[in-house]
Amino acid sequence: MTTFRLDPDDLPRSAGELYDRVRAGAELPTVTTEAVHSLATSGGGAVDPDVFDAAELLAFVLAVVGAEASLPASALTEPVPDAERRLRVEEAVRRLVGHRS
Repeated sequence: MTTFRLDPDDLPRSAGELYDRVRAGAELPTVTTEAVHSLATSGGGAVDPDVFDAAELLAFVLAVVGAEASLPASALTEPVPDAERRLRVEEAVRRLVGHRS
């Protein structure tokens, strides 16, 4: 099993990459103490402590990725390519964290 690490300096892009991996069959990672610590101590300011606890932010990002990846294409009212769905994940995470790339 390979480990996936979210890049705390670019959470939207990293969440998009994780979406691609999960859609290809990889398991959605779980929140670990190490991952929370990495996010909380990132030099890129990924976590605004006035808005989010690092564990909470990580759980939210994984929830967005997991929700989109598990949504069957047949549930959508019209076909949406995976590339567009990845962009939706990235935009949702961008809005979630207030990240501007």
